[in-house]
Amino acid sequence: MLSVSYDLVVNNALVVNASGRFTGSIGARGGVIAALEQRPLQGAVEIDAGGKPVIPGVVDPHVHFRIAQGHGPDAVVSSDDYLVGPRAAAFGGVTTFIDFAIQQRGLPARSVVEARIAEAAATSIIDFAFHCSLTDSRHEALDEIEPLMERGIASFKFFMAYAKWGFYVDRGFLQGAMARIAARGGTVAVHAEDDEILEFWRAHYAREAPGEMINHSLSRPELAEELAIHNAARLARETGATLYVVHLSTRRGLDEITAARAAGARIYAETCPHYLAFSHDVYRGPEGLYFTMTPPLRAEGNRQALWEGVRDGRIDVIASDHNSFTRAQKDRASGFLDVPPGLAGSELLLPFVLSEGVNAGRISLERAVALVSANPARIYHLPTKGAIEVGKDADLVVLDLEEERVVSDASLHDPLAYTVFAGWTMRGWPVATISRGEVIVERGECRAQPGRGRFIPRYPAARN
Repeated sequence: MLSVSYDLVVNNALVVNASGRFTGSIGARGGVIAALEQRPLQGAVEIDAGGKPVIPGVVDPHVHFRIAQGHGPDAVVSSDDYLVGPRAAAFGGVTTFIDFAIQQRGLPARSVVEARIAEAAATSIIDFAFHCSLTDSRHEALDEIEPLMERGIASFKFFMAYAKWGFYVDRGFLQGAMARIAARGGTVAVHAEDDEILEFWRAHYAREAPGEMINHSLSRPELAEELAIHNAARLARETGATLYVVHLSTRRGLDEITAARAAGARIYAETCPHYLAFSHDVYRGPEGLYFTMTPPLRAEGNRQALWEGVRDGRIDVIASDHNSFTRAQKDRASGFLDVPPGLAGSELLLPFVLSEGVNAGRISLERAVALVSANPARIYHLPTKGAIEVGKDADLVVLDLEEERVVSDASLHDPLAYTVFAGWTMRGWPVATISRGEVIVERGECRAQPGRGRFIPRYPAARN
């Protein structure tokens, strides 16, 4: 009798990486890919993919699980946590997420980072990392950067908006932080909206028509994104920093990124499914408040430009910006000023990209893998993720590109969440999600135990 060589094998698979595809088998041992063969393999657990595509696990680099918006008793807390959120994401093929540890002004950033790591480690079923958001603009706060990078925090996010919530940092501090992070090969992410422009127009539309949800978009003009990207890119060029623009929403912002690259900036761009799917005209309808996030949905023409960027490579990543609120939480808003911004999205990230990207003929499956797995793993220093290669973690997703499902709130695996894609028929779904050689979701059943997910320290390439 032949001995069993692997803990898990996936046979008869169309293995698809960002770099190409082949037909064969995958063998995993100790949570790591140990073999890629054309012949069938034997293992303790055997999956016959039946010729279906198998891709690397999705890396969602932009999620917010259990985030508080605002401070004190007025804060609104999102509806999921590190049990519900990662579990739902795994149903959508996500095997790694990167969340945010947002510093509270006056407190050490390290304390927030450690608290968030511990919270996620207790219940997450998939692997995770954290960005640190520094919000304290005092010069001495820069001294926190190097110890955090030694802890495995390779990326930092800065808000160019939200002074009212205490998140905003000024350009002087941003320049200083970029220089320190660049010197150690880290990545600087920015929420790119110019706060002064936002606050002027928010006050204007609040006086005119605070109850009209279209003013959520009009009060955050496209210029605010364009100008913030311009300023951040100029600082990146000055300091040599690697810049990553989160949730890009406009043609003007994309054009600014293109120009900045031509001028020598090292800059990456991320967009999200909702910006590719909807225009701000939905805010004129009766359910407009349920479509609120920041930046807002934009005027028609922007989503088409973003799809062009997705196709031609100017946009590097599609991420969810998952930030789940219930319909009841949104319903409490009196107008566009106080509706909590955010959407559930991690679970539907891959199905959206497969349905509206691959099956709609906009992009190849290889390009989809680059956008949701290979690129975020590379940009954010996750060397064991993002590809099906010997030595990488055995994070795999078996796909059925022909399966169609009608999306609804009830179809989500978060009982409190709703989705702006309710009523959409999406074609292309995960059949099985495998994390480090363990089948954690298969055919609608979660098999993973809470707390099996691991914190992944990340270090710049020079240290890998």
